[in-house]
Amino acid sequence: MFIAAIFDVIKRYAHYRAQLACLERLDDRTLRDIGINRDQMYAQAWERAGLAHA
Repeated sequence: MFIAAIFDVIKRYAHYRAQLACLERLDDRTLRDIGINRDQMYAQAWERAGLAHA
């Protein structure tokens, strides 16, 4: 059970890094168009990683 939880955290972190990489490639105008600014990227990436993981 504990090992499964560790793998879940690792999997979520991998999704987070992938989401963050996608957001970091966008320019400021595109981010503004989708309603995200650079300060919110990390929170948005973590939230989306949790949704992809669920």
